[in-house]
Amino acid sequence: MFVSLRKSLSSWNKALMIRHIWILSYGTNNLWSSWIKAYHLKDSNLWEAKTPCTCSWNWRKLFHLRPLVRPFIQYYIGNSSNTSLWFNNWHLDGPLLSKWSPHVVYDSGLPIYATVSSIVHGDSWSWLAAMSIDLFEIRSRMPSYNPNSNVNDRARWLPSSNGTYSASSALASLRTPHLFVPWFKLVKIFLE
Repeated sequence: MFVSLRKSLSSWNKALMIRHIWILSYGTNNLWSSWIKAYHLKDSNLWEAKTPCTCSWNWRKLFHLRPLVRPFIQYYIGNSSNTSLWFNNWHLDGPLLSKWSPHVVYDSGLPIYATVSSIVHGDSWSWLAAMSIDLFEIRSRMPSYNPNSNVNDRARWLPSSNGTYSASSALASLRTPHLFVPWFKLVKIFLE
């Protein structure tokens, strides 16, 4: 019973800490996220910032949860000005620098902290004409929808049916389904 409760509290703690990552990545402009972006992240991206050598346990835990959370946040491009071209999960293949080497940044001629607006012209996609093989592959797998300058970019929490973060959806995504083995009743009796 004690092990189960401790495991449950650990999962709930992770689910609630994931909320902080959601707030930082979604772009909510509250006092806490503005302070974190200004003093901890400075000019770096949440997904690629290095864990500081001296930081609190909570901050270190947030940094360790990023790889777990990243696939659950999908960005949909509107005016394309708030979504990182290289780091955010907006492309069909996920974050571009997670799949391709940093050479694609050099080949594109775009800065590392460019937004998706760098490859948008009006309300359509517009990559540079001279491209490497990797950039050609990225271009061929662009999202099927076109950007819309009248709408802001938005993030969607994929584990939730409505796209908004909730602790229960985060908790459900953290749980891994376990198959029962034939002898599970014996262990259950032993633990009671």
